[in-house]
Amino acid sequence: MTKQTRLEDIPFAETLADEPAAPRLRDVLSQDDAKREAARLHWLRHVKDGVLNSVFHHVLKVCPPTFVSGFGNLLVPMMRWSYRDKLFPQRISWNFETLTQGRWSDEADQAAALDRWWCNIGRTISEFCIVNRLWKTSQIEVEGLEHLKNAQSNGAPVIFTSMHLATWEALFVAIHEGLAGPSIGPFQPEPNRFKNRIVHAIRKERNQYLFPPGQRSAYRLHRLMTSGRYSMTIFVDEVRDKQVHLPCFGRPLPTKGNAVVAVKLANSCGGTIIPTYLTRLGPARFKMVLLPPLERQEGRDSYDVRETVQSMNDVFEPVVLEHIEEWYMLSELRLPAEYAQSAYIKALSKKNQASRR
Repeated sequence: MTKQTRLEDIPFAETLADEPAAPRLRDVLSQDDAKREAARLHWLRHVKDGVLNSVFHHVLKVCPPTFVSGFGNLLVPMMRWSYRDKLFPQRISWNFETLTQGRWSDEADQAAALDRWWCNIGRTISEFCIVNRLWKTSQIEVEGLEHLKNAQSNGAPVIFTSMHLATWEALFVAIHEGLAGPSIGPFQPEPNRFKNRIVHAIRKERNQYLFPPGQRSAYRLHRLMTSGRYSMTIFVDEVRDKQVHLPCFGRPLPTKGNAVVAVKLANSCGGTIIPTYLTRLGPARFKMVLLPPLERQEGRDSYDVRETVQSMNDVFEPVVLEHIEEWYMLSELRLPAEYAQSAYIKALSKKNQASRR
């Protein structure tokens, strides 16, 4: 009999994302542009950001949650000013304007809504420092708990799929510590090694195993889920090939990525897929919404991959559009210039205009 994989047999250090080999320090002054840029990123910019993030993290983690959230909000003007010459703020503005066509009565309303997106990001970044306290201090309300209880009554593992809304790390916390722990899953590392170390320490504090990309992680997730002892939380709006593929927003349905992984894992362990998301109620206060489980085709014991990914999109696309001021991945979405004139956006604009009347 094959021995079951257990979390306690896996060193927690293996959940830390791999760090790239360090460039030579002397390449900071190299005449080679590529070498100089890589060395300065590694030794200067990442170190500077890492020191600042580490200081803020250790100071803020002992402060009251509302203070921490407010502190992040106060940093937004400085944050936007520091990014003024970057391309991604322009991409955020264009994505926001495109996906909310027809929603606002004038440009001032649209600008105020975009400001709220930035404020949510500022709060989210700070709230990571105290995310482990949010469930214990009842800062997260839960709606739709009956859907989870019904799924759990079947005795099968639960796979939670979600989007990066509000302070999404709090969703991991709520599921792991309150609703269906122990909960495991994959995660997408940050480019900065110091940020990854901070996030790793936060997850170690609550003893939650979230694995970085790679074949070893995929194998372990499969073995752990087929043991029937764990739930899994997976965000299906991840960045892949420099693009967010789900929600589709009228684009082709993805044929690979986290959504497909979630379906295949559910089939391999006989699990139930439950869509869920987090939305902000106020400073460091959230509501977690559990939606009805995705259904299998009638007469089948497994999920059809394409149909189930389509169902995920049908569930999450309107959720993201409704809560777009809280959707972090707006910064990573890369829509072509002609997309603003697409049939999808024209139909969305008409719908927004009708709802505004």
